[in-house]
Amino acid sequence: MHAWDFAPVLANADLLLLGLVNTLKVTGTALVFGIPLGLVLALMRLSSRRWLRLPAGFVIEVFRTTPPLVQLFWFFFALPILIQVEMTAFVAASLTFSIQSAAFFAEVFRGGIVSIERGQWEAARAIGMGPRQTLRRI
Repeated sequence: MHAWDFAPVLANADLLLLGLVNTLKVTGTALVFGIPLGLVLALMRLSSRRWLRLPAGFVIEVFRTTPPLVQLFWFFFALPILIQVEMTAFVAASLTFSIQSAAFFAEVFRGGIVSIERGQWEAARAIGMGPRQTLRRI
């Protein structure tokens, strides 16, 4: 019978906790920046103006269809060379996951907005709601 030996794990518990804290920081940063950016991207994608719709669609599709590891490598290694700026691993990870989560949130928001029936929009307009209030209330 095999006995599990957790001594190496317990010996490095401080590093594991540091990794957990950093993971939670990156996750929090990605959510704080990803949700508002996702809403902006969704509204841009739903716009009737082509110059707003096309770039938003491009960003959403690129970040939804490329693997996160490729995006991490690109943001950590290639982007600093292209824009001539130093970037820490935390900043690269936060930027990558913020934009990637924004792309996914954009599709969630867009799907939610598109699923609202025409009658709901008309009813909101009939009782005097503006476009922003309609989006917020419905």
